[in-house]
Amino acid sequence: MSKTICPKCGAENPENSQICQQCGASLVDQVEDCLDIANPDTTCNETDESSNKVLWYTIAIIIVIIIVVTLILSLAPMPYWD
Repeated sequence: MSKTICPKCGAENPENSQICQQCGASLVDQVEDCLDIANPDTTCNETDESSNKVLWYTIAIIIVIIIVVTLILSLAPMPYWD
């Protein structure tokens, strides 16, 4: 069962909630913003989690590439730098 996160307080609410059970903020606008007519199975939470995973994987790959390039260049012979 999917949960809706309140944009105001961050509390988890049942998927069909219109008002946050914690603070009373409207959840209707958030749900409408997340609706994807082309893919009705998509929810805000799935999209956010997916985007965060891609972002973290991208950052990790960039860091690994920088470390590998730094190690290769630090082991290069001195004439290479002249």
